[in-house]
Amino acid sequence: MRIDINEPRAVEQFWEGMHDVAAAAARHQDEDLYRALVKIGRAALAQGVELVPAGGLFLACPVCDAVPGQRCINVPGEPLNGTVLHRQRVDVMEKAMKGEAPLPGPLA
Repeated sequence: MRIDINEPRAVEQFWEGMHDVAAAAARHQDEDLYRALVKIGRAALAQGVELVPAGGLFLACPVCDAVPGQRCINVPGEPLNGTVLHRQRVDVMEKAMKGEAPLPGPLA
């Protein structure tokens, strides 16, 4: 298998892969796998991979309580407005990946 890192969707595909692994971790309740996802994500950021909003899928949502790997759902007062994730979930992910905030449980 040949991997083209210059492929136009490489970053998006990376984060989609992270989502797939997060879904598996959620299915198996594997906290070590969650922690490994964070390590991989931080390493990718250090190598210059850009952050995409869908990357937040591997963290739980503080708004609707979606588990890692699960898409957000509309809740009263916090509609998704056509997006896959609540903005707060994306914010938590961005801050945690940059080391600006502690990781949310069960990753902490």
